[in-house]
Amino acid sequence: MTRMSSTPRVYLRYIFAMTKWTLLLLLFVKPAWADWHFIGKTSDFGMYADPASIQRQGALVKMWAMGDYKDTQSVRLPQPLLWTNYLSVKELKEFDCNNGLHRTVRTAIFAGRQAKGEPIYSFDTGAVLVKVANAPLDIAQFKFACEGGAR
Repeated sequence: MTRMSSTPRVYLRYIFAMTKWTLLLLLFVKPAWADWHFIGKTSDFGMYADPASIQRQGALVKMWAMGDYKDTQSVRLPQPLLWTNYLSVKELKEFDCNNGLHRTVRTAIFAGRQAKGEPIYSFDTGAVLVKVANAPLDIAQFKFACEGGAR
C-alpha cells in the first residue's frame, strides 16, 4: 500500500488559512474609496462630501468635496492638454468654522462621473480664505464640514 505525500494536505491547510485571514481582513478593514454623502444640487450639478476625510485643527477643517455635472464641461488646460472635457471635479476644501471663511486647496478634474478613475488634471490653488458665499451649495459644504459630517 502506497502512502500519500503530505504535500497536498500542507497546501490545503495553507489555502484554508490564507482564505480565513483574507475574510477577517475584509470584515475589519475600511474600504479605500470615499463614502460620498449627497449634500445638495442645482439643475446641472450635484454636490457630495466625504465625511471620513474631515480633519479638524482647532477652528480649521479640511474636507474633500466632489461635484458631478449633468452635462459635459470643457476647460482649457496648460499644454500639452489644452482643451479637455470632464464630468466631475474633486476638491480639497478648507473651512474656518469660527469666521465663516473657506478656500479650495486642491482641485482634480475627472472624465467620468463621481470622480472615478485617474484625474485628467489636478492642481493646487494657493487660494486665500474668503467669506462663504450666500449660495445653497456653498452653505451646505460649510455646514457639513463644520458640523463634522452630520446631516
